[in-house]
Amino acid sequence: MTIVIIPGQFRGEPHPVGKLASTLLSVAVAGMADPARFRRGKTYVVEGAVSRLQVSSGQLLATVTGSRSDAYQVIVAVRPIERPDLSSPELLRAQINRLTPEGSELMVSCSCPDDADPCKHGVAALLAFAAELVSRPELVVEFRCVPADGEARASRAEIGSRSRAGERHLRLAPTLNERVRAPEPPAPWENEEWLEFLGTLPPPTPDVPREPAQVRRAMLGTIDLGSWVQSAIDELSSLG
Repeated sequence: MTIVIIPGQFRGEPHPVGKLASTLLSVAVAGMADPARFRRGKTYVVEGAVSRLQVSSGQLLATVTGSRSDAYQVIVAVRPIERPDLSSPELLRAQINRLTPEGSELMVSCSCPDDADPCKHGVAALLAFAAELVSRPELVVEFRCVPADGEARASRAEIGSRSRAGERHLRLAPTLNERVRAPEPPAPWENEEWLEFLGTLPPPTPDVPREPAQVRRAMLGTIDLGSWVQSAIDELSSLG
């Protein structure tokens, strides 16, 4: 279940268990934050800077307006626990200490550039949520506990339906071999005008000698080897 809250909009009567849950959570937040950020976060709540809360199992999302024009997004996460029997107000009162998370159990992140854990926007989100618990203590149950059996089954069914739809999509999708490949685009110089100008492409490979004897003959050309050797001997003799 996901519950969307506009802070301060609900005008119910204070609930004794809700007051206790609100106090416990506020004390936990005070222990997490440094005094300056706690005071600033509290001021944000009073000024109505927290414009939206979204509560679901193990997660609290908040929209908080800070010093910049764009609002910041805060995420508070907690490990969900099993949902206890809360069929009567007495059972809720007996479980409220266990249901209200301690500071060490909360993980807070914010889109603001402040690296503090938590920042003032995270403090404001948690204090705004704590204020809602005064008249609606059941909110802490939805935040702290795993979904009820019916909700969990519905969620699993929805996920399974999406998975089966994806499988059908994969089965209907053509394989790589079945797909028609687009023809390769022709080279820009293979049109008639270029072929007329350049001739046949690519040009024929020249007959290059590869054997050592062929290479020597290619280098010497038509030189008379005997005459060339004799002239070399005469040149060396003249040097002596």
